[in-house]
Amino acid sequence: MGIASGVGHVFQSIVEVIQGLLATVINFFQWIVNSIIGVFQAFVHFVEGTLGFAIHNFFILGTLAAVVFGYLLYTQRQGTAPVSRSVKNKS
Repeated sequence: MGIASGVGHVFQSIVEVIQGLLATVINFFQWIVNSIIGVFQAFVHFVEGTLGFAIHNFFILGTLAAVVFGYLLYTQRQGTAPVSRSVKNKS
């Protein structure tokens, strides 16, 4: 019974080694896939943050430019702008 038991344990050990190697290979590929997905998620978050920052600044700068442009039109129509004063003085 000792030899048969020993042979059985050897085969069981070989099967466990093969299962361990397969588990290691599967875990390695899962790690690679998760790493690639993580890189893409990080890239998407980076692009989302960058575009959000750019869009917010675009609207802030656009609003500021519209206010300045409106003020310039207002002063020109009221005749208080430096350009309109010089035109009035020439007449």
